[in-house]
Amino acid sequence: MLAGPYGTRILADHGADVIKVESIGRPDPTRFAPFMHLSRGPHDNPNTSGYFNDVNRNKRSITLDTRSAEGLSVLRDLIRNSDVVVENFSSSVMDKMGLGYEQLRELNPDIIYVSMSGMGHTGPRKDWVSYADIVSASTGLTALTGWNADDVVGVIYGHGDIVAGLQAGVAMLAALDYRDRTGRGQHVDLSQLEAMAAHMGTSVLRAARSQSPDPIGNSHHELAPHGVYPCLGSDRWCSIAVRDTTEWNALCRIIEAEKWIGNPDFASAESRQADHERIDDAIADWTRTLSPETVMERLQSAGIAAGTVQDGRDLVESDPHLRARSFYSAQEHPLAGTFLHEGIPVRRNSEPGSIRRAAPVLGADTDDVLESVLGYSDELIAGLRDQSILS
Repeated sequence: MLAGPYGTRILADHGADVIKVESIGRPDPTRFAPFMHLSRGPHDNPNTSGYFNDVNRNKRSITLDTRSAEGLSVLRDLIRNSDVVVENFSSSVMDKMGLGYEQLRELNPDIIYVSMSGMGHTGPRKDWVSYADIVSASTGLTALTGWNADDVVGVIYGHGDIVAGLQAGVAMLAALDYRDRTGRGQHVDLSQLEAMAAHMGTSVLRAARSQSPDPIGNSHHELAPHGVYPCLGSDRWCSIAVRDTTEWNALCRIIEAEKWIGNPDFASAESRQADHERIDDAIADWTRTLSPETVMERLQSAGIAAGTVQDGRDLVESDPHLRARSFYSAQEHPLAGTFLHEGIPVRRNSEPGSIRRAAPVLGADTDDVLESVLGYSDELIAGLRDQSILS
């Protein structure tokens, strides 16, 4: 639903011809499930889902009956003519379809096969079925996201999927580079659990040393003050991080707490952490009177790290950083209309990538792919459609 589509979107944005194989028998929930539609208007049109259209731009869509022998035969022909196959199922699905790595190698000896199951294809958890929230919980991220061990907030919107998708994009490029040098393909067994664990950094190291990390809210182990502070308006906030004595003194001047400058009780980050409640209250008294944008601008101009806490509307409509870089791109979808797409976060100097087309209408490219990639005749395509192998 997200990890595989996001990983392949990265390559599609940079020019790869990505063909999304879709099945009415195994429908993509991001197209069909009303609760995942995430767009205005009726939620019964599989082509107007904001969720699907965000992560599948620059791709082509074909629809096959993958539960039939004929449909699987078409899919095998497509694999024979492809460089990379990416699947985001649980570990046993492709084997049951007769499309495990060994079978794919018979079809295409140098194929790069990228599996993106939650727990990997080997090990004691390989048969577990998971979603991103389960992966986040299993790695300990959920337990660290909160105010304390008894007040855990957790993470939302498939953070583990995004991390796994980014790692899959890198893995695909590495595998293609390896094949260019050696002529050999490979099976990339990307466990989303391991991808997320690698993202946890020093928390994993502390846990390995029996130093179980605890959630610390918005504070920081080394920086102080460090937090998110209320600003003028409803649910408006600004994050602030002070990294050294120079920034601390500058902050004191701005919030009119000059009496703390040079005070030995606040000379180090450790001492400021020990008295963080008093400091946080003073900062909040100042921030409450100003908009988060004003707080950010004043602090940044003094060399202090600060940033407004933004929701999706803020990012799209008013973020000056993204606007200056023309991050959002308007694309016209044949059924969803014209809407803004998030830009390309990773850009190459020579070929920065582009959004060439909106996400595909369900099955819109079936005939074109079968003809241009597989060399199927019009008669063969028509026959498959008559048998409802194509839809």
